[in-house]
Amino acid sequence: MFRTLATATILAIAASAAPAAVMRFDDVTADYAAFDQTLGDIANLDVSNRTRNGFGNASIYENHIEHWTSNFSDLTDVAYPSAPGKVGELAFAPDAGYSVTIESFDVGTWYNGSFAIGSFYIYDASWNVLWSLENTLLFGNSITISPNITGAAYFQWGTDWDIGIDNFTYFVEQDPPAVVPLPAGMPLLGLALGALLLVGRRKRG
Repeated sequence: MFRTLATATILAIAASAAPAAVMRFDDVTADYAAFDQTLGDIANLDVSNRTRNGFGNASIYENHIEHWTSNFSDLTDVAYPSAPGKVGELAFAPDAGYSVTIESFDVGTWYNGSFAIGSFYIYDASWNVLWSLENTLLFGNSITISPNITGAAYFQWGTDWDIGIDNFTYFVEQDPPAVVPLPAGMPLLGLALGALLLVGRRKRG
């Protein structure tokens, strides 16, 4: 019985875990092309993209981010906010009982890695900041940033369209089952039953 329970538990954990997905931003090919709202969608997760006028729950500038082919450092096919001084956003809406983890992403700068200052934020569904990297000096070759943050609902970067992201790695998995607390009297009941069993054994002996 214990072997059966252990096997069932392992299978349940394996079923809840999913391999990481990667947005490579090669869904469109033209420069300045807008990504549609299927970008990044995977099982149990709807992803949307937009450009905002600022970080957090700022007003929406356009309901998309845009594609550029090359010259963002050493990256090919990147996503960037659709206008200078704006903020790019990826929004994650997992199915009930699932959570999103943002593992990592690459960042490059226009033109061929010239100077730019960027900020990056991850928010939960209530717009609480889960992680941030602010006013970061970027130049030269691309860099990989690895937040490894679970519970993400929004990822934002900007405020410069000279900052492009690529190889955005993320996954969705089932939330762990809630732990049900024992009633307050359960330990005492267990002790009482144990004492009764002990007394019964002594009488039989």
